[in-house]
Amino acid sequence: MQNPKRENIWLNFGFNLILPILILRKGDDWLGDPLSVLLNAPSDGPLVGSFILVLAVLFPIGYGIWDLLRRKRWNIISILGAVSAFLTGGIGLVPGATVEMFAIKEAALPGLFAILTVATLNTKKPLVKLFLYNPDVINVDRVETALEERSAKAKFDRLLAQCTWYIASTFILSAILNYTLARIIVKTEPHINKASFNDEVGSMMGWSFPIISIPCMIVTAFAFWQLIKGIKSHAGLSIEEVLVGAEQVSKNK
Repeated sequence: MQNPKRENIWLNFGFNLILPILILRKGDDWLGDPLSVLLNAPSDGPLVGSFILVLAVLFPIGYGIWDLLRRKRWNIISILGAVSAFLTGGIGLVPGATVEMFAIKEAALPGLFAILTVATLNTKKPLVKLFLYNPDVINVDRVETALEERSAKAKFDRLLAQCTWYIASTFILSAILNYTLARIIVKTEPHINKASFNDEVGSMMGWSFPIISIPCMIVTAFAFWQLIKGIKSHAGLSIEEVLVGAEQVSKNK
């Protein structure tokens, strides 16, 4: 069976974070005058601001669709980026939308994933297998065979349940930090000053990486380390045998 194409992490980072931040924060300076002429509207008016907001959110949405078509598989990071961007655009464009609604939206997505991660634990396709126990990273078939041979499947399932709660905790942490950061930074109501709203959303996105993403990555890394340690213990496999491609790298050294 043909291996799926690997994602370019820099493209993901660029389209889901860097480009939207640049457009939201610098869009008025770079595009305000040309859009003013094109749209026959004031460069600091709501129409130009709305157009810049739409342009910014199109990058993560477009990347999510492109990545799905290219690799023929769902990418959770791209999905989150696309959905979040779509909702951000919606809140920024809907008359009467408020910054409180934006903050709730920022918390709602990770909160929903926290619930789904726990709720799907005992189903045939638990979300934890998408985040941690993923065949793109781990030799799942080899691990499952070794667990069966050692009659250790029940112990491993308990480990997987423990890791599920670690992952759910990262989403809960993300929801809390997202809401707090949004309320601290995004102060301008979108219907009052679209340009200021765009700039504040871009600023929040920039701060979200060190304040939100890094702590969540640390917890996720700890969960993955616990999983690998448990696999070594319960399945009796080395790290090279567990991780996809690790044996080949070891042989080439």
